Amino acid sequence: MATMITSECINCGACEPECPNNAISQGEEIYVIDPLLCTECVGFHDYEACAAVCPVDCCVTDPNNVESEEALITRARAIHQDVAFSESFESRFRKGGETAAPSSAPKKSEPRPAPSAAAAPASPGGAAPAAPEIAGPLNGDESEAILTPLPGIETWEIPVRCFKCNESYLVAVSRFMIGNVLFCPHCHKSMVVKDNLNFRIRTLLKELYDGWERDAAQIRARRERELRDFSERRAKELRDFETRQRQALEKIKAQLRETSESYDAPGRPAKRGSPFGWG
Repeated sequence: MATMITSECINCGACEPECPNNAISQGEEIYVIDPLLCTECVGFHDYEACAAVCPVDCCVTDPNNVESEEALITRARAIHQDVAFSESFESRFRKGGETAAPSSAPKKSEPRPAPSAAAAPASPGGAAPAAPEIAGPLNGDESEAILTPLPGIETWEIPVRCFKCNESYLVAVSRFMIGNVLFCPHCHKSMVVKDNLNFRIRTLLKELYDGWERDAAQIRARRERELRDFSERRAKELRDFETRQRQALEKIKAQLRETSESYDAPGRPAKRGSPFGWG
């Protein structure tokens, strides 16, 4: 997914100089990212630089603009023709640029439980790629836990069962366009994609991606609220502890003063009484 800046942007400008593609600019109201230039920092970092520096976490993935790692590195090579990207280029789709892992990439985030819809997007035949797992906290900071992004929509393969030979085969989701002809690799019988099939598959995927982002946003909001409440409780506990310490110091000072002043030391002049027996 390409990165986008939400309306929570405070126009601090921290993200603009971090973009290796100069894809970020000041818009009419907030900063904006040009999707034709955004490569999600693939080829340069194994994270999205704008999201890493954003103080309000408003640089997020755009669920309506899903792109694969291959598409992003191709764009990066086109933009930076003077840069030689090796096969082990850094990417948020892989860990440290070592092994390709299109379905797991640390972003900014945190642990976000996988929504129940993650296992749902099956074709009418009924299978889907394995749901990505939840990534742990980055750099030991539990306040910045990350949800592994979903794979790009175009990477999905839909199982189809041939109505003639009853065998199943996989077809890339991009082939499910109205009027496309699908051929069974077993018996070579053709099948035309109708609008209802196209609609059902696209709807299932859209519901998955929308639900995934919605659940992720709820987890982020709850996490921030819990951290804020914890910080407030800890601050109150520290204030109460400091108050008790000050009270204990004042008490011991008073006790020491009273003890020293009331001590009947040897040789201390006796108080002379009245000759009449009083005073």
